[in-house]
Amino acid sequence: MKSLPPLKPLISFRSAARNKSFTKAAHELNLTQGAISRAVKQLEEFFGFELFERRNRGLFLTGKGKQLAEGVEEALVRLERVSEAIRLPETKRRLSVSCEPSLAMRWLMPKLETFLASNPHTDIHLSTGGGPIDLSAEGVHLAIRRSDFAWPPHYHCTPLGRERIGPVCSPEYWAQHKNGPKQRLHTRTRPEAWSDWDSVSTIRIDFNSEKYFDHFYFSLQAATTGFGMAIGPEPMVRDDIKQGLLVAPYGFETTRIEYVTLSLDRPGTDNDMNAFINWLKAELSLPTH
Repeated sequence: MKSLPPLKPLISFRSAARNKSFTKAAHELNLTQGAISRAVKQLEEFFGFELFERRNRGLFLTGKGKQLAEGVEEALVRLERVSEAIRLPETKRRLSVSCEPSLAMRWLMPKLETFLASNPHTDIHLSTGGGPIDLSAEGVHLAIRRSDFAWPPHYHCTPLGRERIGPVCSPEYWAQHKNGPKQRLHTRTRPEAWSDWDSVSTIRIDFNSEKYFDHFYFSLQAATTGFGMAIGPEPMVRDDIKQGLLVAPYGFETTRIEYVTLSLDRPGTDNDMNAFINWLKAELSLPTH
């Protein structure tokens, strides 16, 4: 315990570090700016070095200050989660999950009830988001992402399986256009989707027109209604293929990208998180018929 700094000032330091301002921290904690300054000074005296420096009228963490801020943030977030867990009824344990929007809407949400049925004591709080995420700031236990960006080294990454993609369209569209040129459907949120297909497949498709959509989800929805041909990640189109709403005439190819989960806590130390990750792996590995 002798190595621990005074604990009460850590709350003020955390707020000042996150807001990059003593004034904003004081407003957030309903304290005076002087109280925030004294709390930070108390920590600096304990450690023997400065935690902040002022440059160009701005407040910046020093190197060691940033290191301390990251440790304090992680420790307090975990404490908040424990506090939240023990205050909830014992029959429900909350697991906050962030998932790529299209994967959430077209795959996870329709299947989530099967997980909850076999894990009735787990309460999944689902939000959507893509790419980089600050797990601490957003209060997320687990993020489901594609491995196409860099995440902080202290995040625990669990691979779920490599992504498989393929061109998809409605059966009616394929019947009318399989021997002729087709319309290619793009999405602005993932403009490299067709390039990804070209990099893993030797099949070249004849296109004579293109149409753009703001979101990946919309391009897949357009494909089911006969607008043209879109790139479909296999999990997101699996149910539509089973229901006869889509066909994948050229099959699916495996890309270099993986689906992964990111967490602050090691999954093996949390039974609810571990059970959910194992379920995700099993569901993603199911074949398309």
